[in-house]
Amino acid sequence: MEQTTQGEHDNLWTPVRRYLVERDRLFLRIRTGVRLHELIGQMIVISTLFAAAYGITVGAYAGGWQPLYNAIKFPTTLLATFLLCVLALHVLGSLVGTRLSLAQIASVVLSAIVVTTTLLASLTPALGFLMLTSPGDYSFVVLVNLIAIVACGACGARFALIAASEAQWEPPKFLARFSRFMQAWMLLYGLVGLQMLWLFRPYFRETSVFVRPSGESAFEHGWKLLLHVLHLG
Repeated sequence: MEQTTQGEHDNLWTPVRRYLVERDRLFLRIRTGVRLHELIGQMIVISTLFAAAYGITVGAYAGGWQPLYNAIKFPTTLLATFLLCVLALHVLGSLVGTRLSLAQIASVVLSAIVVTTTLLASLTPALGFLMLTSPGDYSFVVLVNLIAIVACGACGARFALIAASEAQWEPPKFLARFSRFMQAWMLLYGLVGLQMLWLFRPYFRETSVFVRPSGESAFEHGWKLLLHVLHLG
């Protein structure tokens, strides 16, 4: 037991292994509130590293300063979205009736971010290959990465829904109602996250501009991009 505890302090991979293999231990830790501040710090570090790794891969497609820019922008967008939305979840969740603390809510949301960034990091070899072999097809590269981000984000959201339910000592009837509330909130969280990513672009073009302003939203641009790839617009 002492060796396991020591490993938890020394190995930043331990939380990720829990999410993928030993998730019941993670849920129990969130439920009981054991060393949550330490867990939150670990999850922020791991999310930052994995998001930066994905950003560097995407930036390598563009070249120039983009690998460095993206290594900063992807972790920033994820953590900024977290900061924008976590307090709202805590307050609205309290109105619904949950007794989770702010630290427990933060742990649940960060678990979604860690799962999302872990999956994105695991996809970087495949995405890197697709980008390397499609140097002239900008729209395809953007669409593939957008699909990867949305798919990994959906997996992270699903994990957070499970974590939010497992972290509470509440009757099944309340958990069903809270699960519906969480689904609506995760949809809002995803929309805010996509718009945040859009505000911090470009990611796929070589440019000295760190952030480029634009009048259209991420959703309008995504629709135009899909029509272009399908040769419908």
